[in-house]
Parts: sequence; structure tokens; C-alpha cells
Amino acid sequence: MEEPTLWDQFGSFALVMEALLNDSSPSLPYAGTSGWSGSSTSRARAEDADKSGVTSYRQSAALFALHQAGAEGLTWKELGDAMGWHHGTASGVLSVMHKDGRIARLKESRDRCKVYVHGDFVAGREVEPHGRKSKPCPNCGWEAE
Repeated sequence: MEEPTLWDQFGSFALVMEALLNDSSPSLPYAGTSGWSGSSTSRARAEDADKSGVTSYRQSAALFALHQAGAEGLTWKELGDAMGWHHGTASGVLSVMHKDGRIARLKESRDRCKVYVHGDFVAGREVEPHGRKSKPCPNCGWEAE
């Protein structure tokens, strides 16, 4: 198999970036925010990130990374390592986009972490629904059905 040329790689990159730019509004499924852990400082940090564009940037970067990972997908750890994000940031970005249906979490695990994939790469594999099963979130009120 021949190595892709720089032109091939740029063409793929351009197609992915165009798709991402056409869907650049951030997922804000928790009462109009990307969510927080319950403390006032966590809430302020989330609201600032949502308003400043940081949330949109992180989600776009994660979508791009997941698209580039293809069918192999990424775990929160792999995404965090690639982006320089700590656990809370990486898992939070993945969780919010999973809740919003922009990505899928497979039933598969790698290194004891769930694997997330861009929707283009589910390929009939079993996926897991997002969400708590037992009680509503005290911060956003979301309840499992």
C-alpha cells in the first residue's frame, strides 16, 4: 500500500475541518451549559468556558481527534494525553458530546477505559446510552427515563 501524499492528507484534513466547522456550535445539554460538578467554582468555570469559546474549541478538537482516530476511537486517557488535558476535562468533553448524541461510547474497553468514536465509525458495534440510571443529577435535573 502506498503512503498517502501530503495532498491526500491535506484533502482529508480539509474535508474533516469543513464538516466540523459546519457543526461548530457547542453541546450545552445541562440547563444550557456544558455542566459542572456542583460547586460554585466549578459552575463559574463551566459558564466562563461556555461563554468564552473554550468549550466550543475543546469539543471541536475532540471531534477532530475522534474522526482522525477512525474506527479505533479514543479513550478519555488517550484524548487527554493527546490534548494535554486532565481527566476532568477529557472525560467531561466526551461525556457532554455523548449525551448530546454527537459521538458514541462503545461497549468495548481499552486499558480499562471505555472507547468513544465519532458517529461515522460506529460500524454496527454495540454502543452504550449516556446517563445515570438511578437518580436525577442535583445540578441540572436530568433524570434517567
